[in-house]
Amino acid sequence: QRFAEAVPLFRRTLELLEEGGLASSAPGSPAAAVAAEVWAHLGVAMQSLDRVPDAIESYRRAVALDPSLHVCLANLASLHAYLNERERAVEYIARALDLDPRNPTYLQLRSQFNTTEEPAQGEAKGQAKGAQDERVSSRDPDDSPKGG
Repeated sequence: QRFAEAVPLFRRTLELLEEGGLASSAPGSPAAAVAAEVWAHLGVAMQSLDRVPDAIESYRRAVALDPSLHVCLANLASLHAYLNERERAVEYIARALDLDPRNPTYLQLRSQFNTTEEPAQGEAKGQAKGAQDERVSSRDPDDSPKGG
């Protein structure tokens, strides 16, 4: 996996989308969905490089443009758990489950977040890696490349 090489390419793609006015399209529009996918993939790359704040920002931007990206919500939940921000983790996993209520990874994360003891950072980060391995797009599983 060549995530370090991918980051500048994703950033350049976002610049081009911005120059074309597509990155600031109305959330939910087809143009916004394209920009959201790029942000989501940038998030995966940042997460894989252990650049947690950058990954969080990328996933937030993706979800702002396309609220149906439940994998990004689950990754946000896992990363906030990793940072010991349990309330945010619970909020994000609840949103992911609203979109994909039977996803076993999301159900496991919710169960983990709802326990009284804090998960170990390594455990939460491992769960984040599992969630990012799911498909980035929730629209059509056969349409989107693997998120890892």
